[in-house]
Amino acid sequence: MTHARQSILLQHRHIAMLIYPDCEIVDVTGPMDVFFFANYALRLAGQIAETESVYSLSLIAEQAGPVRTASGMRLVADIAYEDVTENIDTLFVTGAPLKAAALQDEKISRWLRHMMPKVRRMASICTGAFFLAESGLLNNRKATTHWRYCELLANQYRHVQILPDKIFVRDGSIYTSGGVTAGIDLALSLVEEDWGWEVAASVARGMLIFMRRPGGQSQFSSFAFNEAKTRKDFRELQAWIASHPEEDLSVEILAGRMAMSPRNFSRVFCHEVGMTPAKFVERTRLEAARNMLLRTDLPMESIAGKCGFNNAEQMRRTFQRFLTISPQEYRANFK
Repeated sequence: MTHARQSILLQHRHIAMLIYPDCEIVDVTGPMDVFFFANYALRLAGQIAETESVYSLSLIAEQAGPVRTASGMRLVADIAYEDVTENIDTLFVTGAPLKAAALQDEKISRWLRHMMPKVRRMASICTGAFFLAESGLLNNRKATTHWRYCELLANQYRHVQILPDKIFVRDGSIYTSGGVTAGIDLALSLVEEDWGWEVAASVARGMLIFMRRPGGQSQFSSFAFNEAKTRKDFRELQAWIASHPEEDLSVEILAGRMAMSPRNFSRVFCHEVGMTPAKFVERTRLEAARNMLLRTDLPMESIAGKCGFNNAEQMRRTFQRFLTISPQEYRANFK
């Protein structure tokens, strides 16, 4: 065996995924497949023999055996987490719908705290970040989770700095990723960290995925419109704005519709909706443009006009500011 081959085999890494009832199956299988493809890429490159693997994969649960996922399909855990004795290089915690009972399981949090000094990397997929936060491992760290739950995570765990637009975040030896397929992006970055860009790019080509996904999580989210808290007339105004994005929606015009002074209108709107009228209008126009990009083949200038932007350039700047992606890229990625 050559010295180079011996050196590579010394870098053998055990990748483990903690699973539990009602976990999301893609959160598990997507990232794990990245490491399977990495073994394949290293074989293709001649860095390891056809019979060798650098990454070994295992599933860990409360008990060994079948675990029912949220979709109803079952995964088979190799070992109970309390029986783990062999070294783990990278320990992943999968995500689940927030109704999953396991998300309240203190035994898992205790085990993660116990394992933290014993692993080189700890990572969460999607809402798996709630386990890391509950265990205290994210205290005073940057993190992310599925865009739907970033606000909830931030509110529940004040010592965690949430970065809601990131696909994944590294803070020291702890990694967190956004929703579902973001775990694949994270796993790909870990392969690149271990073996370099060429191996990771080979994995991406084999899996037909982005080596660098454009934009952040916000490109996948929809503008959740906060309805006015108490005033029905303001809720009706919000609905009218959403139906007429092309209209003049200045504060003066909107205040006139409500028979209020601009200053008083702005004050009440902020109190009721939680943002300024201008911000609400901008987000509404952005959402209208997103829908039109996906549902029509109209050119950018036409969509900009129909959605209330002054021109296509203003629409592009708004997309970049909120979604870190251009309208053209958004249409190409999602249509």
